Amino acid sequence: MATALVFVLAPEDLLPADGASWTDLLHAQALGLRSGITLRIFSVPPDQDASLETLISQGSADIRGLNPLGPNHGRTLCDALVPHIDPRVLGLGVYALSDCPVDAASNQVSDEPGVEPPIHPSSGLPIRSIRCLDRFALRDAENETCWFYPTESGRYLSWENRRRLRTEPGFLPEIPRQEGSSDYRRDDIHVLWSLMADDRALTCVGLTYARRRIEWPLLRSEAEECATWGSFRIDPMAEQSYEEICSISVFGAEATP
Repeated sequence: MATALVFVLAPEDLLPADGASWTDLLHAQALGLRSGITLRIFSVPPDQDASLETLISQGSADIRGLNPLGPNHGRTLCDALVPHIDPRVLGLGVYALSDCPVDAASNQVSDEPGVEPPIHPSSGLPIRSIRCLDRFALRDAENETCWFYPTESGRYLSWENRRRLRTEPGFLPEIPRQEGSSDYRRDDIHVLWSLMADDRALTCVGLTYARRRIEWPLLRSEAEECATWGSFRIDPMAEQSYEEICSISVFGAEATP
């Protein structure tokens, strides 16, 4: 019998119990993970002297968030959707799916045209039961720190666009299903924290289980009609390794999906 672990973020008292349907899990997930930001970071070659102000005035740095230096100049170091997860108010439910058909509501969307989303363990699996393995407050989970922004010396550009999200319950793309019963341990859940830019406090940037990142497949992603470009410098030897050069908001009718 094939089983799969899925993870639901919701207010702790609204996490479904044993006997819940797939629709129940979807509804609970919609209450817990509702927004996030798309973050892209580009390295700036040493011989590139154009300022962010110039790139914006030229129309190279716009709301779409494409590399304003062009595809052959600088590297894309980060292209991530960072979900807004508040461990102070949310709980996590862990569920084992066993052989069951999925509701039609579980149709995934992709961020990029022509790019296939990861296969959710619920897809095509005839689900016969959903068993609740655990429900607990995220503030009680193990914590772990990680590096999110670059640490190498140099100049960088960043682009941020806020999103309204609706996602499916989380899963582990590397091991979406397994034979037999799921071997679950609460202490294998970790909340990831990292400094974002010049933040004074750590920000939650995701969750892991058994050292694997939990992914939250998108059902809907609505971009705000405003994005923020930043220019910053990293010097690991300086007292303050991160130095913001400038930050500029841009507006338009449509951001990238």
